[in-house]
Amino acid sequence: MNRSLPLSSRFAPLLTSLAAIVAALVLGGLFLLIRGKDPLAAYAMLFERGLGTSYGLTQIFINMAPLLIVSAGLLISLRAGVWNIGIDGQLMFGALLAGVAAAAMAGTIPPPLMWLAAALAGIGGGLLWALVPGILRVRWGLNEIITTLMMNYVALNVTSWLVKGPVKDPAVVPPQTVLIPKELRLPHIPGTEVHIGLLVGLVVVALVTVLFRYTVPGFMLDILGKNRQAAIHAGMPVNRLTLAALLASGAFAGLAGANDILGVKGLFQGNWNPGYGFAAFALVYLARLNSLWIVPFAFFLSFLSIGGEMMARPLGIPTYFVAMLEGLMLLCFAVATWFERIRSPYAAADE
Repeated sequence: MNRSLPLSSRFAPLLTSLAAIVAALVLGGLFLLIRGKDPLAAYAMLFERGLGTSYGLTQIFINMAPLLIVSAGLLISLRAGVWNIGIDGQLMFGALLAGVAAAAMAGTIPPPLMWLAAALAGIGGGLLWALVPGILRVRWGLNEIITTLMMNYVALNVTSWLVKGPVKDPAVVPPQTVLIPKELRLPHIPGTEVHIGLLVGLVVVALVTVLFRYTVPGFMLDILGKNRQAAIHAGMPVNRLTLAALLASGAFAGLAGANDILGVKGLFQGNWNPGYGFAAFALVYLARLNSLWIVPFAFFLSFLSIGGEMMARPLGIPTYFVAMLEGLMLLCFAVATWFERIRSPYAAADE
């Protein structure tokens, strides 16, 4: 029984993730040292600029909003055993449709209705971009890793073409959609400078938690991810579940894109790609596919991103340093889970 496990065993997954983070920070410090930088000074500034100022904290929470939504959607697909590598393409296409829809309705309907319509447009865009890989997977068995990855490149070029032509704002030279007036964008949470998109992200995480803890579809998705053959023998609609997981992941990616457009940017620009997909993979695996753990790890990765940007210029640190840290975390996490699996037979014997 799990109740008989020692406390250290119960929290072993969390400790594994924390160990991976610490190891990645140490390796990142060695990288800075090799480049002639002081890692202690760099990390001190990282914390000082990220957590020690109201501006830094505000930016962290703003950055958390789309990351929470993207990661919640990715968690659905990964727990179902579906690898959605096309998060970035789905997000871009959803963001473009949301930006076009919001700009077209701005000032003609009440703002809440405009936000809802733009959010639905974003969800539709992300879902549409995930539909092709989903059909290719369930109809012809094509590997979704390849198809979703390729769709990222298609999305980058299609959105770039659209924003330079059919949906371009004719009043400006740069390739972008019509700007949504600032007063019509998402309002701030009272008493803060953070828009309500953060609350949307928290609600999405809560919904995904309910899905996997209390619903039959969530249970079936879990079984599918853990043992596809068992799901088939149990008579579960495997193809429909696979397609649903990929579409849900794409829909949430599109909603995250709409969140960024409505809450921060106010328009879609050519070649814009925030790159949330890679960060979301690091986040979801560090959270051990646990939906509630997404929230603190989203805060941590947002802190790294914002603090890293704010320390890069004063200390002359490469702008790719934070992305490198995220990659190191995944590598260290893989090694740490390998050690964890070595111990698992002993843990299983205690259950």
